[in-house]
Amino acid sequence: MLRVSSRLSTSSLGLWVLAAALGGMLAGSCSSDPTDDTPEGALTLFLEAMERADWDDAALEDAYDLLSPAARGALEERAERANALSRREFAPWEMLAQGRFRLRFRPRPARTESRVEGDDAIVTLLGRREGERADVAMVREDGQWRVDLTLPPISTD
Repeated sequence: MLRVSSRLSTSSLGLWVLAAALGGMLAGSCSSDPTDDTPEGALTLFLEAMERADWDDAALEDAYDLLSPAARGALEERAERANALSRREFAPWEMLAQGRFRLRFRPRPARTESRVEGDDAIVTLLGRREGERADVAMVREDGQWRVDLTLPPISTD
């Protein structure tokens, strides 16, 4: 199984900052409309949905649908916790960080690599400066690629 750099699992906010850094890179690297048939295409669709979330109410649900089963499960757990603590019902996709999408670095379109091993993949992006690198884990589910974000456990404190 492929492993993702430990930098990816430090915080959920960090995940969205990383994802934003990847958005510009992948959007510029596809010559046709992306699909979730490839790791790069699924990541592009996810990032585009996150960018649309500022003005499109359905975008977070689209992004949620592009997540791995493990990531969706973590968001479902967060929604259950939020529901127990509030007077309103939250859907799992509402746990995504809407509006917290910022670039960490500007990726270079020609410097995208994917390593696929069976149903696991890592999409690696490199930026313009030394040390600008992002690895994103992907998994194939029923023939379609999904973003496999590792969300930190919910604190019980």
